[in-house]
Amino acid sequence: MNSGVFQNMAPNAKRSFLVTAIFAALATVIYLFCVQPSTSELEKAKQELSELQDRQYRTDLDLKRSNTVAKDLSELEAALKPYRDAMLVPLLESYSMRAKTIIDPLALGAGLNNVTYSDEPFRALPLPAPMPRQLHTRAAVMLTATGSYQQAVSFLLRLEKELPLVSLRQLQITAQQDPRSQSVSMVLEWPAKGGLTRK
Repeated sequence: MNSGVFQNMAPNAKRSFLVTAIFAALATVIYLFCVQPSTSELEKAKQELSELQDRQYRTDLDLKRSNTVAKDLSELEAALKPYRDAMLVPLLESYSMRAKTIIDPLALGAGLNNVTYSDEPFRALPLPAPMPRQLHTRAAVMLTATGSYQQAVSFLLRLEKELPLVSLRQLQITAQQDPRSQSVSMVLEWPAKGGLTRK
């Protein structure tokens, strides 16, 4: 609108026009500085509310499943117990001493005599990725004894039945003059805990 038209307007029309322009400017200022920031804050609050509701929903589900989770955990612990019990733990810092306490009844029950035990070097196992907190290894124990071939086989069958996680790495039977008293040497590998990768 040019200034000529504005000056030719009646005083009431000028007043009405000025009031309208002032209200339009005021409305624009209110929209820009009050309504628009409030709208963006409201959208942000709605998003936070939605995230909190999702978190509460997941928490409620976890609480409802807590009894099931505890039961599942106890079942897993029971399933893992045989494997944890099978770990060879050193006795007086010697794996062979611990193996002696476990294997002696089986060896003597099979009829083997002069049974001795000694520690062998550990076999290096491949490391998984990512690295677990607890490493595991295979502890090797050498067993030497005298007895017949049948007694050695009987011992191995008993070992396989009673300690299924123990594996035979090496077996040597050396013939002697008396067939009932062969020289038997075997290396047994046992699952054992290695070091911790982190605390």
